[in-house]
Amino acid sequence: MPSKQIQVREYTVRAHKRLIHTRTYKFICKQCNQPTVRESYATLRPLYCEFCRPSKSKAAPTPQKKKPRAMKYVSDNGKGQGE
Repeated sequence: MPSKQIQVREYTVRAHKRLIHTRTYKFICKQCNQPTVRESYATLRPLYCEFCRPSKSKAAPTPQKKKPRAMKYVSDNGKGQGE
């Protein structure tokens, strides 16, 4: 059977289970100054309680730099104008 090479741009991953270690944090909320308890898998202590936590909004896309345009240069003796 003949073989051929193809370039794969997309791939799928088989479903699997992960074990995520969570930790219970006791802290004082930065906004409402109330003692609170929150479970998180993050390594840093959370700053806000569930009610004061700012919503995650999508960041505005950064504008892409435009590519430089080709420029036409004219030499002193006139060459390069309509060649």
